[in-house]
Amino acid sequence: MSIDDDHPLPRRQRKRVAQSLRVSLQVVDEHWAASRLRVYRPGWPAPRVIPLQALVFDDDVVLLDGAPIGPAAATVCAVLNKAKGVTCTARDPNGRADLSPYLRVMPPGCFSVGRLDRDTTGLLLFTNDGDLANAVLRPDHRIDKLYWLWIDEALSADDPRLTQLVDGVSHNGEVLAARSVSVLATSFAGTELALTLTQGRNRQVRRMCAELALPLVHLHRRRVGPLTDADLAPGALRMLDPAEVEVLWQALGGRGELRQRRVDSLARQAKEARDAGTPDLRLERWLASESARLVVAHRYD
Repeated sequence: MSIDDDHPLPRRQRKRVAQSLRVSLQVVDEHWAASRLRVYRPGWPAPRVIPLQALVFDDDVVLLDGAPIGPAAATVCAVLNKAKGVTCTARDPNGRADLSPYLRVMPPGCFSVGRLDRDTTGLLLFTNDGDLANAVLRPDHRIDKLYWLWIDEALSADDPRLTQLVDGVSHNGEVLAARSVSVLATSFAGTELALTLTQGRNRQVRRMCAELALPLVHLHRRRVGPLTDADLAPGALRMLDPAEVEVLWQALGGRGELRQRRVDSLARQAKEARDAGTPDLRLERWLASESARLVVAHRYD
């Protein structure tokens, strides 16, 4: 157990229930609206219904239908080599191929981290850990995503359009840019490119190619951070082992960075309450103990 485990972060009730039960926020909202959720806090004579956005602390007991909910389930991660023509939704309303066959073989609460459009193939990450998913999707973590492109045109390595992909392409009021682009192979039939992104905007590669009149025929994602499609056949799914999940977290900067961001957010929340004349004394005490914990941790670094 790490020192962070000994001092759990207070979480909003809505998030706490979703993570513990591994259900969607919509399901949590439905439980709360039906008065199925209550919280017992030390010193209270009986459990109470509290706002979903209220903070719950480690010594609070959250109850569903009178029974305490347990701790969050263990993190599960998987990677899929998505085939062409698969929609990245749990169910396609038009009856087309979707992610439902893969979700059925994973534990409840798993979802895809981001999407690939129907015509794009390649690596798609699944998890039941919302914190991990948010970390992967946040552009400030700058996790690399490597794509293979087939362009239906013979391009030279010094084609100015390739430079433009890195310098930035203006599209609908935003600047889209790749981290790097290189020519893998070229012939009279076309050109293979390797393109690395950190931004991860919706349909970003396709939009950049369209803006620069690069005739993109096929797009395939080969890698997300340290995870690759190596030895993964089209349409195949593979569960990640805990060591691989840890390597992914390290590529994202580690869990410590995420924890510090949350502590900073809680500190801002406490300040806003103080400024409004309604200090949250319980949160203030938690923040003080967090500061003391960090002093002890640094002393033994």
